[in-house]
Amino acid sequence: MTAKSRRVPQRLSDMREALKNIQDDLGCMTKAQFLEDGKTQRAVIESIIVIGEAANHIMQLDPSIEQYHPEIWRHFKDAYGMRIILTHEYFRVDAGVVWDTVQTELPEMVRLLSTSLQ
Repeated sequence: MTAKSRRVPQRLSDMREALKNIQDDLGCMTKAQFLEDGKTQRAVIESIIVIGEAANHIMQLDPSIEQYHPEIWRHFKDAYGMRIILTHEYFRVDAGVVWDTVQTELPEMVRLLSTSLQ
């Protein structure tokens, strides 16, 4: 097994675990509850950072994904972009944007990871 084949599956596993953590952390929480709960916000943000970092590594390890799975590549780029903001521009993080991202983008990422990359 090559280093590449060992690393990409592990990074995908990290992403799937972080996605599940977000689902578990939020449960049936409403947006209003999320906006009032700093502890859950921090947990969700940490998981988004993990997703973005794993996505960046995957893009570096297997650039062919851009050609064969452009939709996934776009989501990976977006996740990494959000990771940059969450870690380096933390002072401008808007919990409402985090919530909206979790509600709109992450379900699509779950779907893509379960159907396109194994």
